Amino acid sequence: MKELLYLFTKKNDIDEIFEQTYDILTKEYKTFIEVRKQLRETNQCESKIDIQKEDKKINRFQMQARRKIFTELALSGAEDLNAGLILMCILTDVERIGDYFKNIVELAKSYPKMLHGGEIEENVQWVEKRMLAIFELTLEAFKNRDEDIGRKAMELHPEVTGTIHKALNQLLQNEVGGLNPGEAVAISLYLRFLKRITSHLTNIASSFVNPMERIGYSE
Repeated sequence: MKELLYLFTKKNDIDEIFEQTYDILTKEYKTFIEVRKQLRETNQCESKIDIQKEDKKINRFQMQARRKIFTELALSGAEDLNAGLILMCILTDVERIGDYFKNIVELAKSYPKMLHGGEIEENVQWVEKRMLAIFELTLEAFKNRDEDIGRKAMELHPEVTGTIHKALNQLLQNEVGGLNPGEAVAISLYLRFLKRITSHLTNIASSFVNPMERIGYSE
């Protein structure tokens, strides 16, 4: 955290990348709300968002940002190395989140009906709400460079992954009523995507709490 705070008090290309990354993460939050609605609340497979186009934008930004970070580090030397590497980790997680949104859109196209979780629907909704809470806390921690808020996001993660694991085990054991085989497969994939998105968000939150070598882990 100290490395990031030091780096972002300096006005340079990396500071600009940080601000642009926050903007992309904010847009991803809005994108999730849209793709979730497409999969879970409608019988339509068309999205208002061109997810392929947005994904390409994020990929281009990541490549350009890497180039700028390497250039900045080459000029500044070792003093900015830790902070630059942390930002590289954040960029990777942001890009991966976009990939999972693309997976959800592809799932909605393959399963064009409104997806319901049968007997575990309440658990699926709980996971969605908690994931949005982690997203919101991560954005707040990012915006304010706030270690305490980042820690709050991290603390929500274990219960979310535990709930997902339990639901997936129930689905694998064919213990969930109210689902046909196609619905069971679709809801399983969706839960896996939510688990990975939550993990990447927690990685980002942890970058404001942990040193470089412990990003993605508990304190």
